[in-house]
Amino acid sequence: HPRHAPLPGRRGAETMIALLRLCRLYYALPMSTILTLTLWYLLGSSIGTQWVGVLCATFALALVIAGGYVLNDVCDWRIDAINMPQRPIPSGHVRRRTALFLALGLFCGGLAFGLACRWQFQLTLLGVIGLLILYNLRAKHWGLGKQLTVAVLMISFYPLAFAQAGLQENSRVGTLFVFPVWLFLTCFGYETLKDIRDTQGDKLITRVPSWIQRRPQFALRVARAAIVAGALALLGPAFLGCGWVYAILVPLPIGLGVWAACLPQLHARMAIYGQLLLVGIAATL
Repeated sequence: HPRHAPLPGRRGAETMIALLRLCRLYYALPMSTILTLTLWYLLGSSIGTQWVGVLCATFALALVIAGGYVLNDVCDWRIDAINMPQRPIPSGHVRRRTALFLALGLFCGGLAFGLACRWQFQLTLLGVIGLLILYNLRAKHWGLGKQLTVAVLMISFYPLAFAQAGLQENSRVGTLFVFPVWLFLTCFGYETLKDIRDTQGDKLITRVPSWIQRRPQFALRVARAAIVAGALALLGPAFLGCGWVYAILVPLPIGLGVWAACLPQLHARMAIYGQLLLVGIAATL
């Protein structure tokens, strides 16, 4: 071996780290935990007898989310070569074929964990996987449909939670028809902000300019309006059974969402992360 060539063991470790980076576990794990909290919120005291199904559903969703991120890097490697050349595939640390097999393996692993859940959950999870695959293969050509599809995928843990738990009879169930409105609008705004950032790379593969590429300033206003509207929707659960603790805490994430709409794009996305965390804490408490 040349003097400065990496040792085989080191190359293997670097490849494993690169594969883990593709999975984006720092997103997949917290996002799947939202399903756990939603099921706990929905089931109430009866969750004590359903922990196995809840945990299996959470692991299943975590693997599917990670698989979706990996598949996204496989499909978008040309764009990432411009927008984020340090990503594992454009930087040469992971081959596309290897990443594709990893994505398929994660999807299969998610379905395997889903076998311990209700059949309604399995069917819904299969639909989420199908939409993830379709999104990664075709979404760049969907225009406004791309941002809307991302928002739909982001609220998918609500139908997954209902599929696993069924419709429960308690005072908080009605709020689970309001939280998706907040999350849909917020994620639509977030995805629009992200696509404004990635305009340069996206132009290379879109034959017809998207609405964001044609009118970026208008897209920025739409994103900010969606984020503010989503933040205001958080008032609904305070009147639909979420309880006085939520009512006391919710002004903070509402204010953070409104503030995010006034920030530059990068800082706005970080503020949205904070809002997601605060809403989860408020609803759980």
